[in-house]
Amino acid sequence: MNVRTRFWETWLPEMLLVLAAAWTALFIPLYGLFFEAHSYSLELLLAGGLVALILAALGWVHPLLLLGLGFLVGLANAVYAHVAHFWRIGNLLIRIQTVLDSSPGEAREFIEVFVLRSKFAWFLFAYLFVGLALSGAYFYLRRRLGPPAWNLPRRLALALLVGVAVGMYPKMKTYPLPVLVTTTYQAYRELEPLLERKKNWDRIQAQVPSLQCNDRYEKIVFILGESANRDFMSVYGFDMPTTPFLEQLEPKVVLRAISPVNQTMTSVPILFTAATVLDYDAFYTSPSILTYLRRCGYQTFWLSNQLRYSPYTSSVSSIASEADVVRFVLEVMQPKETPYDEVLLELLEPGDVVPGKKQAFFFHLLGSHFNWEDRYPPDKALIPQPQNLVETYINTIYYSDYVVSRIFDYFQARTESMLFVYTSDHGEYVTEEEVGHAFSNAFQEEYRSPLVYWSTSPDTLTPLAEAADGRLVNLETLDLQILYLVGLREDPGLSFSTQVLSLGPPRVRDYRNLASVGEPEMP
Repeated sequence: MNVRTRFWETWLPEMLLVLAAAWTALFIPLYGLFFEAHSYSLELLLAGGLVALILAALGWVHPLLLLGLGFLVGLANAVYAHVAHFWRIGNLLIRIQTVLDSSPGEAREFIEVFVLRSKFAWFLFAYLFVGLALSGAYFYLRRRLGPPAWNLPRRLALALLVGVAVGMYPKMKTYPLPVLVTTTYQAYRELEPLLERKKNWDRIQAQVPSLQCNDRYEKIVFILGESANRDFMSVYGFDMPTTPFLEQLEPKVVLRAISPVNQTMTSVPILFTAATVLDYDAFYTSPSILTYLRRCGYQTFWLSNQLRYSPYTSSVSSIASEADVVRFVLEVMQPKETPYDEVLLELLEPGDVVPGKKQAFFFHLLGSHFNWEDRYPPDKALIPQPQNLVETYINTIYYSDYVVSRIFDYFQARTESMLFVYTSDHGEYVTEEEVGHAFSNAFQEEYRSPLVYWSTSPDTLTPLAEAADGRLVNLETLDLQILYLVGLREDPGLSFSTQVLSLGPPRVRDYRNLASVGEPEMP
């Protein structure tokens, strides 16, 4: 056997095996240590070395094992790197729960914005391709040259590799593949309280007896926005006329509010139920304000331009299911694309709004949910040709104000007594370079939400304004404010706590200590 033949048959396959294992297991941890150190550590790099040894050992046994497990390891590394790059890892459990709680529509938008349009995502695709190419080349050579000879040194080396891997297994628990697998399993397990809430719903509702509300409001209209940062609303002092309707609406009470959480799936349960920042578990055992209104004679409607998600595992859908009438635009109308929010009025059928009957209507907007250019019609843009993300976001705020005005006018023409409420699930961090919410290291802007009250009996809102007295109001007790206004409580129940959740429990943070784009906001 000449040197060239020996290299071709012996050393080249071994070199490809080692290179494929090292590239797949070590490239992302090395990249992370240099460029995303907030989410990577030397311990993770050591775990990557162990994974590389295991991949090499499996490749010796059979090249298909290298191909299969190598792809899974590479995919897990890519997912981990993607999360670390855009949001930082933070509480990975909450991130996975958010994915499980997301709708197909949100998933499509996420793929379009953060995968197909992302240069970093294509960098990760290239990483996966190179790993598969190296493993595939090794597989090709082994198929052509046959399996390696299992002599004594090779067997001893394999036994040593397996022994090292088993002995160092605890170190491998920090590596992306085992972390993602175990955390996903935990996320599924933690969905069980929601399943229990659904299962025990009759018992939970039975806890609320028949109630006697006051007769101030024949109609209650509650509009829940999405990702609406009040910093961009002229009704809160922004220097462009983004909310002309809310500005001219009088008499009104405008409160400087913060959301209890910087993402929807945990924020909405706190807004609507007895859950708070420090006691989120109360959501699983308590009804929402929809049930309380039903118990005192209101017919309740939940009308949404978002997807239902799963009625069993989605926290928002769990609350929506408490209404007498539940309608989702994409289910009722089945449009090919998600329509603009003004379509919500088309969900109302003839005879829904009954004069003289106590009714409560809850509208859930898409509002300023990314992708922003899809959230408003071009002919209703404040800035006709936005040049950057900030200007596009401003257009979503302006259009949401228009939708709010349409809903308000619709009901004002059909009732003589009405309570009107507009708020948002959370705010949004918006700069020309970076946007979003649900960051692990949260910004104040992710929590800054509007809270606007209007009533045909304005004197009923005076205690709210007097109690707030210009202070920062935490939306964690929004449910108590509604119960107060309909006469089920003796005090407004405003919360002035600056404690908020970053992503979800138990990550309690103090709003005053969070970073912000400009000057930090104080209570």
